[in-house]
Amino acid sequence: MRLRTKVRLISFISASVLIILSACITGFYLANSYKTRIQYSYQRSLSQLSDYVSSMKTTLEKGAYANTPPQQYGLASKLMVQAEGAKNALSQLPVSESDSEGIQKYLTQVADFASFSIGKLSRKETLSKDNLNALQQLSEYADDIAPKVEELSARFGDGSESIGENNALKNNLETQNRLAEKSGFDNSFLSVSKSFADYPSLIYDGPFADSVQRKKPRLTENEKAVSREQAQQKLADFLHTDTQKIRYRETRNGNLAVYVFSAQDMYATVTVKGGHICEVFKTDTVQGEAKYNYEQMLNSALQFFTARELYDMKESYYVIQNGVCTINFAYQKDGVICYGDLIKVGVSDTTGEIVSYNAEGYIMNHTDRTFMQADITAEKAKESVSPLLSVVKTEKALIPMDNGKEILCYEFTCKGKDKENVLVYINCQTAMEEQIYILLQSDGGTLVM
Repeated sequence: MRLRTKVRLISFISASVLIILSACITGFYLANSYKTRIQYSYQRSLSQLSDYVSSMKTTLEKGAYANTPPQQYGLASKLMVQAEGAKNALSQLPVSESDSEGIQKYLTQVADFASFSIGKLSRKETLSKDNLNALQQLSEYADDIAPKVEELSARFGDGSESIGENNALKNNLETQNRLAEKSGFDNSFLSVSKSFADYPSLIYDGPFADSVQRKKPRLTENEKAVSREQAQQKLADFLHTDTQKIRYRETRNGNLAVYVFSAQDMYATVTVKGGHICEVFKTDTVQGEAKYNYEQMLNSALQFFTARELYDMKESYYVIQNGVCTINFAYQKDGVICYGDLIKVGVSDTTGEIVSYNAEGYIMNHTDRTFMQADITAEKAKESVSPLLSVVKTEKALIPMDNGKEILCYEFTCKGKDKENVLVYINCQTAMEEQIYILLQSDGGTLVM
C-alpha cells in the first residue's frame, strides 16, 4: 500500500472517529439537558404538593375550632383551593395510580368535604355533629401526612436524588421485575400513600364520592389502543414535522395512559387509546421584550386550531406569565359553552409562536352530548341575579361540579358596583345560583376569583 493511500486512510478513519465522538457528546448533552428540565419540573410539583398539604393541615386544624358559619365558610373555601392545588401538583408527578391511590382518595374527599360545607353553609344550614366528626378525621390524617410529604420534598427537592429516573426502564420489564426496580422516590411515595391503606370512604348527606378520582377519560372510553409507532406518526402530523425527529421516551400508565415523546426542544404525550395529542410544550423558549399583544396572540392560537382542524372551540380566559400567554378554550355546541372540555394553548409574547398545548381537560370530559330543555327562560333566571349587578351578556353554559356531574346554566356576564366583571351561573332547571366568579382583569390576563 502506498504511503499516500495509508495517509488518506488514516485521515478518513480519524475524521470518522471525531464525527462519531462529536455526535455522542452532543447526544449525551441533549439527553442530560432534557433530563435536568424534567427533574426541575418534578421538584417544583413536589414542593407545591408539600406546601398545599401543609396549608391544608393548618386550615383543617382551624376548622375544628371554628364555631360560627361565616368563619367555617371562609375556611371551607380556603380548604377547597388548597385541596385542588394539591391534586393538581400530585398529577404532575411521575407516580403510578396504584402508588398514589391512598393520597388521591384523601385529597378528593377533602375537596368534596369543603364543597359540601360551602353548599350547606350558603343555604344557612349548620354543620352537623357527623360533619364535624368527619372534619376531625380529615384533620388527624393531615397531621400524619403533612410531615411525611414535607420530608419527601426536602429529600428530593435539592436534586441530589432523581425523581422517576427508572420509569422508562420499569415500563419495559415484567410486572415482578418492575416492582423490584422501583426508584427511591417511588418507594418513598408509596410508603406515604400507605398511610391511607385503611382510610374509609366518607359517605354523608353531601357529594362525598370517590368517583371523581376514579373518573375515566370520556373521549377515549370506547376507543382502541394505538401502537407506539401510530402515536408517533399522529404527533408528527400534529407538529407538521418528520417522525424521525421525534424520540419515544416511555409509556406512562394510569387513569389516562399516554406515550411520552421528546425532540430537541419539545416534550409531548399522546393517549394510548385513540392516539389523541394530550400535551405538547417546548422546553426551550425565547424570552425577551414582549412584542405581541393579546389580540395578536389569540389570532396565533386560532390559526393553530384551524391548521389542525380543531373547531368549535371558544376562547375564555387568559393569563400572561414569564413571557407566555396561556389561553383557555372551551368546546361549544348548539350555543352552549362546555367549560369542562378545556384546551389550553400557550403563545410566546416575544415570538408569537405556540409554545404549549394541553388538551387533558378536553380528553377527560368531551363526549357527544344532548342538552336537556331549560325549564325556565333566561328572563326568569335573570331574576335570581343580584340587583347590585347589571347584566351585560347572557349565554348558556355547561359547568362541571366537584362531584363529577355537569349542570346546564345561564351564564350572566355582569358589571358590579365598582365596574368589576362578575360571572353568575343560574341553574336552567331550578333558577338556583350555582356559581359566582369575580373577574379581575389586567395586562397580565384574567384572574378568576
